[in-house]
Amino acid sequence: MIMLLLAAFTGMCAAGAVITAVAGVRGTEPGAREGRPPSRWRRVLRSPAWPGRRNRLLAGAGAALGVLVLSGWPVAALAAAAAVYALPPMLSGRAPQRRIARLEALAQWSRRLAEMVGASRGLEQALADSVRVAPGSIRDPVQTLAERLTNHASTEHALRAFADELDDPVADLIACALILASHRRGPGTQEALRLLAEAVEQEVIVRRDVEAERAGLRTTLIVIVASVGMLSVFFAASSTLADPYGTSVGQGVLAIVAGIYAAGLWWMRRLAVLSTGTRFLHATRVAAEQEAGT
Repeated sequence: MIMLLLAAFTGMCAAGAVITAVAGVRGTEPGAREGRPPSRWRRVLRSPAWPGRRNRLLAGAGAALGVLVLSGWPVAALAAAAAVYALPPMLSGRAPQRRIARLEALAQWSRRLAEMVGASRGLEQALADSVRVAPGSIRDPVQTLAERLTNHASTEHALRAFADELDDPVADLIACALILASHRRGPGTQEALRLLAEAVEQEVIVRRDVEAERAGLRTTLIVIVASVGMLSVFFAASSTLADPYGTSVGQGVLAIVAGIYAAGLWWMRRLAVLSTGTRFLHATRVAAEQEAGT
């Protein structure tokens, strides 16, 4: 029975690896479906978070395989895979800190851009020239924005793609203000950018305060996860305690216990995550409208 489950699990891992490889190759084809909005799988594969997700998927598959070989418990193998995949981002505070650093850089870039709009020939030229003054944490998205504008891309589409790369509602506000400025060409662009920069700076202060308070919840999560992990290892090492879980009924009980732990961790994670609102600006929407109009 164990060998059958092991063979089935290995086949699933191999199939998943083949599908991922094929999807990755198809996602890098030059000129594929030009002008159409990318599919959901292609958006996932092109996302900056995909390499981390891929590594966690591979690590989760390896952990599940190891647990299945050592214990012969399919439920424990699935729980180990889910834990290896989900726990690192839950226990780490680096992602919120990166978002805060990006917002701070956006505020600085908006102020410098406001100065350049008044001194340059136009908004597009100011955006292209702003690469020189962009802070390091947003220099790559600003560089990509400048390249799109230099290649005569639509200003609105380039700004929507810029907002997609930053992936934050506050970045959507700045991109939306720039899109309106590109359509109206009025004299209020400088003042709007300055006001947005001040608002973003206040948002950065609020987010830093909230993250400092919620760091304690993440510490509690780490303590709980470490305690449950050590108790699980001790429990599995004792044949007296572990033998009843080798039956089908025992696996069902183990699945219920693992589900309760997962629900508790998910609830605590929700308490420790700062809600930043919902994005409203998407580049794919413009591409879909353009395709529908042609």
